Amino acid sequence: MNLNERAIGGLLALACGDALANGVEFSPRGSADIKGMRSTRRYLPVGQWSDDTGLALCLGESLVAKKGFDPVDQMRRYEGFYDRQDGWPCELALAPGNTLGAALKKFKYTNEPFAGSTHPLAAGNGGLMRLLPAVLAAHPDPELTRLWARESTRTTHGAEECLEASELLAMVIHRLLLDEPKDSALKAGKGRPWKSKKIEALARGDYLEKSDALIRAKSYVVDTLEAAFWCFGTTDSLETALLTAANLGDDCDTVAAVTGQLAGCCYGTSGIPSDWLDLLADKKRIEELATQLIQMSPKSA
Repeated sequence: MNLNERAIGGLLALACGDALANGVEFSPRGSADIKGMRSTRRYLPVGQWSDDTGLALCLGESLVAKKGFDPVDQMRRYEGFYDRQDGWPCELALAPGNTLGAALKKFKYTNEPFAGSTHPLAAGNGGLMRLLPAVLAAHPDPELTRLWARESTRTTHGAEECLEASELLAMVIHRLLLDEPKDSALKAGKGRPWKSKKIEALARGDYLEKSDALIRAKSYVVDTLEAAFWCFGTTDSLETALLTAANLGDDCDTVAAVTGQLAGCCYGTSGIPSDWLDLLADKKRIEELATQLIQMSPKSA
């Protein structure tokens, strides 16, 4: 499997995870039995992803258009996605979450792109759900990968746990793109000096000892990342990892989107069920963007 296949697989699997689970977002665990794209109630068309994927595409298209990291352009694209439905192939408009919405409102009046709240109680998962394009564009530079992971999150989510969670996720994905085995890649952050004890525990892999009853698919950034690592780390295929995430309940579409980033970069495009890809909205757009991102040079970026 080559690097392009991992990159494309990661972005497609992000979208597939989102599309699988967005119909049951914030429902109790056990209230649905998701087995494929058509196997659950939904408020969006079959195969349609939500703003988890939409903002990832905004970030990726900004990185390509600007040939690098431009936080003002990123925030303008996020604003356009919600306010004007730019790049949103569906009639039903979406609204941002509280932390993201507050950041966009602040940006609108100040033009300050790093508008995310730094309050510890504002540690939501909005940076994780869209992260992969920043990792692909920075590859293979590990320092740039960690920097862009934090900065692409800080635009809307400035709490330290959000920044460290994105940095840890980026480090794991970076290892997967380098074709490291899953178990080794998941240890990418082990032994590093993390400010958050909870992030440190994730880096150690403590979640691998937990039962599913102890995994919380909440929008709190630590819960989301732990759930995604658990779904990826305790399964042996992309399909099983994403279905496990989608059936966790609560903020399961974001957990599945984050799980998709990991599983897609591990198993590649061939690991995604063909019937999921046949139904996925904007599949060609996603594939082309992933290819453009992974072909960016960090020196030019």
